[in-house]
Amino acid sequence: MSELSAEVIASSFSLPPEVDAILLEASRIRTLVKAEELFPQGSKPLGMFRVIKGTLRVDSLGASGHQLLLTQLVAGDWFGEVPLLDGLPRKYDVAAVSQARIAVLPASAFWQIIERRPDVLLAITRLVCGRYRMALDWAGNTISNPLPVRLASRLVSLIKRPGVEEAPCLKVNQEHIAQQLGVSRQSVNRQLKIWEAEGLLAVRYGAVTLLDLQKLREAAQGS
Repeated sequence: MSELSAEVIASSFSLPPEVDAILLEASRIRTLVKAEELFPQGSKPLGMFRVIKGTLRVDSLGASGHQLLLTQLVAGDWFGEVPLLDGLPRKYDVAAVSQARIAVLPASAFWQIIERRPDVLLAITRLVCGRYRMALDWAGNTISNPLPVRLASRLVSLIKRPGVEEAPCLKVNQEHIAQQLGVSRQSVNRQLKIWEAEGLLAVRYGAVTLLDLQKLREAAQGS
């Protein structure tokens, strides 16, 4: 993994460069083909992972038996640390959206590093806290806000992902966003069409171009 130890990518779930390098050095590389599962929901925590290239989707099986898309992971994202820390089975499954390369840090290597480097444990704890805050924000947003606010907030959050420019053309899967927001795809499409008529964005197959970012941010704030 030494050839990757210096590769640091800022992302929503990244770790500080020094910690990133330490964990990568102890990891091995695995390649996933499109739709290949990394691990299933309920599996034992055997390691921690980092996306090197590609995109992964995180799903959870709901009470109704339907898969719920929780989030997507991109290059630079570390994940899988919580089951290592609490020793409980994984609450979600992860699969490749497209061909992907990931770093796999075995549980044994994880604990060896933690024993030697308390600063690494602190960095991982902060990562967990960041996820917890995001989950609280998502829950509060879902419970208290109407669909236009939640959808605008979701689109704005996509702008913050690596490699996305201001006033961007976002690759958007309406079905995935609908699953995340707990509504139908038709409801998402209806709201996008309303904003398109108002000049905030342009809807294309598999993509949305944001034309008025300021108004979209105001919509995300409920204005």
